[in-house]
Amino acid sequence: MNSKFTPLNCDDDVILLERDTFTVGRFKELSNHEIRNKLNYSINEGSNNRYSNSALVFSSCISLGEQKISFTEIQFNSIKDCQILKIGSKGWQKGKLKINVCISPQGCHLDKVCLEFCPDELVEPESPLDDIRKLVEQK
Repeated sequence: MNSKFTPLNCDDDVILLERDTFTVGRFKELSNHEIRNKLNYSINEGSNNRYSNSALVFSSCISLGEQKISFTEIQFNSIKDCQILKIGSKGWQKGKLKINVCISPQGCHLDKVCLEFCPDELVEPESPLDDIRKLVEQK
C-alpha cells in the first residue's frame, strides 16, 4: 500500500464508508458537530462520571514546576477504510481516510476538520506517449 496521504480539499468529492456516503464538505460538518455535541454532553450532563470533566480539564492548562502550559485545542484522529469518488475521475478508488478533528473548547480558535486520502493502489495517469509505445510494441 502507498502511504502518501493527500488532503481532500474539494467539498464536492464523495466518500463511501461501508454503506454510508457523504460529500467531503458534509462529512466535515457532521464530524465536527458530532464531536462537539459529545464533548458538551460529557462536560454538562455527565457530572456523576469521574471522567466527565476530563476533556475540559485536559484542554485548559497543566503546571510543571513553576511553568503553566495552556492547551487551547483537543485533537481527535482516526483512519478508516473507505472509497472516494473524486470529481472528474473515472470511478471509485479504494484506500484509507485519515480524519483529524481539532476542537477549541475555550473558543480560542475555529474548530477544524481535515481529511486526507491514501489510495490502496496508485493510479498512474495515462501518458500521451502510451499510444506511441503501443505502436512500437506491435512492430
